[in-house]
Amino acid sequence: MTEEQRAVLEKFGFRIEAQEVKHSKLGIVRGIEEFAGMKSAEELQQYVKHLLRNQCLWKREHGGRS
Repeated sequence: MTEEQRAVLEKFGFRIEAQEVKHSKLGIVRGIEEFAGMKSAEELQQYVKHLLRNQCLWKREHGGRS
């Protein structure tokens, strides 16, 4: 994973631990390879926005339960 990719993830509240990318407030835990495979920072940013949007919608529909 590049420093640019790390910066994008951190900008959106993610942290990297071992081989996982985590967002503690939303309970998202994914493998680092899912994010490292993006071809550009812009592509990664769009993917992260989509992931966060879907997680927020899911939490709203399910009363905040994980």
